[in-house]
Amino acid sequence: MKLPFSAALLAAALLVPAVSHADDAALTDTLKAFTRCDESFFSSLNSHRDAWQAYAPLKQDKTFSWIAVRDRTNPKANTVPVSAPAIAGLKLLSYNDEVADLGPLGLYYYWGFVVDGGLDEVAQRLAPLMEQRGALIKTEGQYSRSELKVGNGWQSIKPMPGKAPGLRHVERVLIVEPENTQGTQTRVSCSVQGGVNAGILAVVRPDIAPVDYPRTVVETSIGDVPVPANVRQQLDVPLLQPRFKTLSYSYVSKDGSGKDNPVRVTFNAEGGLLRKNEAYGEAFNVDRLMLADLVQLKSKMNGLGADQVMQTQSAELKVPSRWAPGQTLSAYMKMAYVPVKPTDKPTDTTLTCQVGERFPASQVFASLTGDAIRLTCEQGDYKSTRAFIEDLGVALTLESVSSKARIVNEFTAFDVVR
Repeated sequence: MKLPFSAALLAAALLVPAVSHADDAALTDTLKAFTRCDESFFSSLNSHRDAWQAYAPLKQDKTFSWIAVRDRTNPKANTVPVSAPAIAGLKLLSYNDEVADLGPLGLYYYWGFVVDGGLDEVAQRLAPLMEQRGALIKTEGQYSRSELKVGNGWQSIKPMPGKAPGLRHVERVLIVEPENTQGTQTRVSCSVQGGVNAGILAVVRPDIAPVDYPRTVVETSIGDVPVPANVRQQLDVPLLQPRFKTLSYSYVSKDGSGKDNPVRVTFNAEGGLLRKNEAYGEAFNVDRLMLADLVQLKSKMNGLGADQVMQTQSAELKVPSRWAPGQTLSAYMKMAYVPVKPTDKPTDTTLTCQVGERFPASQVFASLTGDAIRLTCEQGDYKSTRAFIEDLGVALTLESVSSKARIVNEFTAFDVVR
């Protein structure tokens, strides 16, 4: 039987609250699943995709759906707006999906929302959605719940903000932290972090395609990575040739904190280049291949689980024919990790040094002979004062300044074999 127009309108109006209520329940169910920081969030998005697709861009694969960003590896493309109404009192503004490779500190996979409201308010509204609301603990200006991967399960642990799990452990963390300095927005994120492998991602993050899983690679030696021919052909620079067979020295790095950091450096001259090792106590050391300790050709960190070599893949060198005040030495370098990982991006850097006055090398360390040439250099955020020791053909860093610190190096020992 066909209803009169007024009756049909009334029936439609009566249906709206029921549909709205159903949507509210679906959205809340998904947000509850999100607080578990596991695959159930993506399963819930799939079950309730009819409710969610009006408010956020969704993609689907088999039994899972996810809110799709353009590129989780790009900070400019890893966020999308969310227009859903308030869910359990939480007004979602955007969704973020991010991955970061911090080398020996671990892999970090973040996903979550920016929410309207201050930190304490958001945490209080989020807690009732959690299976164990008491697990959300406030520490150092944020709330978090931390779990450690143990066998096939997860074990609750005390939150440790600022402490990286490294590559030997995997943590799963729910984080509630301020999003802006005004305190008007809060970020609610899940993170799986540390020695994350393909098996863990396949379970916890079904939205990530297998092609984007971290790859297990055999550790690469610095000797396995060549200097590209286009770079090597620029390295025959008479002014920057070493004048020793081996050189080792020690210095203390002082940053004004009262804690001195001793460093031991060893050079071996080889084919006009310098094989360098920097030993930072027993914790770790760094191998480098350098031209006069000014231009880096490759480097490898040892002792912290790093498995890649940073290679200079192209370079443009401009070196004066002699040391004269006012001259400029510059090097533009394009660097990349070998072997490359999906999240790696090439790095461009430019070193520019202004040549200053000569002064006795003995002012750097008493046993040094001949002249030193003062170099005032800039590279990215760092400005440094260096002394090129003419009798050795190597540059020593005396002081470096960045936006974060000022460091002065005090040399304590030199040993030269010519």
